[in-house]
Amino acid sequence: MIKSNGCKAYEFKITRPLSEEEKKAVEIFNQLKNAGFEAYFAGGAVRDELMGIPASDIDIATSAKPEEIKKLFPKSFDRGKQFGVMALVDDDHAKHEFEIATFRSDIGIFDHRHPKEIKFTSAKEDALRRDFTINALFYDPGKSAIIDYVGGVEDLEKKRLQFVGNADDRINEDYLRLLRAARFSARFNFPIDKEGREAIEKNAADIKDVSIERIRDELTKMFVDKNRVKAIELMDELGLLDHILPELKNLKKVVQPPEFHSEGDVWIHTMLALEKLSDNCLAEVAWAVLLHDIAKPETQGFREHPKSKITFFEHDVESAKKAEEILKRLKFSNDFIEAVSWSIAQHMRIIHAFGDMSERKKEKLFLNPNIEILLEQTRVDLLASQKPDGSTDLSMYEEAVKLKEHLAKMPPKEKEQVKKFDLITGRDIMEILKIPSGPKVGEIKSQIEETFLEGKISTREEALKMIGGS
Repeated sequence: MIKSNGCKAYEFKITRPLSEEEKKAVEIFNQLKNAGFEAYFAGGAVRDELMGIPASDIDIATSAKPEEIKKLFPKSFDRGKQFGVMALVDDDHAKHEFEIATFRSDIGIFDHRHPKEIKFTSAKEDALRRDFTINALFYDPGKSAIIDYVGGVEDLEKKRLQFVGNADDRINEDYLRLLRAARFSARFNFPIDKEGREAIEKNAADIKDVSIERIRDELTKMFVDKNRVKAIELMDELGLLDHILPELKNLKKVVQPPEFHSEGDVWIHTMLALEKLSDNCLAEVAWAVLLHDIAKPETQGFREHPKSKITFFEHDVESAKKAEEILKRLKFSNDFIEAVSWSIAQHMRIIHAFGDMSERKKEKLFLNPNIEILLEQTRVDLLASQKPDGSTDLSMYEEAVKLKEHLAKMPPKEKEQVKKFDLITGRDIMEILKIPSGPKVGEIKSQIEETFLEGKISTREEALKMIGGS
């Protein structure tokens, strides 16, 4: 180890074969060095490599100014030129995009995200403006050396998460760091140091000043990661959950019937289900599982019932509505919201698919394009639903998978006929009932389609009779 100018340099040689992305990053590094500029790999890719995780999304920090980067790499383009950030796409592997950023220090705070102004500066100053010490490391592939100005290597070795410098200052520069701290702490199982925790708890309410899109994306990164439950619990401990997903906290202490849920209340059940998801699962699946019982607090009832005295009638339908509201608030796309809310709304119907559901209804359900989301949601839901002896029963899920595979062999034309309900149109309803276009027309058509799927009608004439036509 070499110490100079407040910097520690550690020898670190990558001995495994380099990925195509890494090879291209080394090419960019060499071009910058050969042109006389200082350059390093920077940030998360360096951290991950030190932890034995193959580098991806490699960023390069350099003394070259944006106009010098453009001259050296004519195909580079502006990714935030005012902040010294250019981007370059690998011609041979278009999926690889590299950010090439000029060393800078930030001066003042404009909106708790952007600095009032920046100054192009040294590698050391650039490291000191970053969020966490483990994310502020540089790597020199030419010298096979880690460059550490902030003690990030020591924090990696001691498995702890610390802000660079003063925690309050780093948070005030970008409130999203409140959530990023929870995500990195959970992902790597690194406890946040005492000063950092205190600063997050003190500033937790400020997360509301971050754009909802940035919060949404940060949450989704947490939820697709295998340590998602740890992240949620940490957000709860730090007071962040109250300000971004308060509905989740309402699941605590909502008692469930022990004959079906001996694992505990709705919060415990939801966390267990999330734990059963695979690492890097689909975002739609993660959100569907997270919110699948979100309306149970409002639908809980205590009454005499053949199977249980604790009931949650129509919690699937109400949870779908509530999930839709939450996802709209977080500004997810319409397609994303539709997929998640559909899966939640259907999650109790799997039970009926092997009982009183008609063949047409089964086909309609299992040929839905979002059926894989529902099936994975069902799998972890059942794994998190414990009987009094602690056992679980996946037979319902296994039967559902068999049915899906059977229907997948159905000829394409038959599939389309099942998916498309065309006995009547909205115009038929408007003309017969003399009503204008609107929600009422959709409701009537849905009722008729439901009757069709139950096998009670099968022809256009029967559908027309239902709305008073001849």
